[in-house]
Amino acid sequence: MTISDLEQRAERAVRRGELLVALEHFDAYLAQEPDDERVRTRMESVRALLQPSELVSRRRAEPEEPEATSSILSETELGEMHASAGRFDDAAKSYAMAVRANPKNELLRERFEELRALATPVAPANLAAAEKLEAPAVTPSGGVPVAGRSARASEASFSPLPPLRELPKDAVAMLRELLERIRAARRPA
Repeated sequence: MTISDLEQRAERAVRRGELLVALEHFDAYLAQEPDDERVRTRMESVRALLQPSELVSRRRAEPEEPEATSSILSETELGEMHASAGRFDDAAKSYAMAVRANPKNELLRERFEELRALATPVAPANLAAAEKLEAPAVTPSGGVPVAGRSARASEASFSPLPPLRELPKDAVAMLRELLERIRAARRPA
């Protein structure tokens, strides 16, 4: 496969939203042309679109360095696994340990704050202080329930519309009536 084919496949993968596949094609391209800064910059912009959990699950064909503890998950990886499962409390705890181990890492601190905000709130919601809605009203004509409005919405700049007259059945008379309504709405009060 030529380097132009690799670049085209990578760009097609980006357009399809397959960012990990695109990164693999860019990696293969840069293996053949390591000095191409244009493609390296494009690859970095695609990598920036990935979420941390996607980077964790990304498989590499050849590991950069063989690690003796490769079977043990780091606190960050564990945190991302908890976050992807919706266990934000556990994810925040894992990230807290990762931040303690590496306090200068700004990215870890930002992700920790995000997860802490998603974690279970400390105090329950104060339902007694919530705004009360009136029971649904019923329209006189059809008996169809109408959603109640809160006091704040009612006090806002909503003014009730005046009752409208029935439109005539004759087309010409109906047009005259509609034009008169438009003129009346435009007249200064």
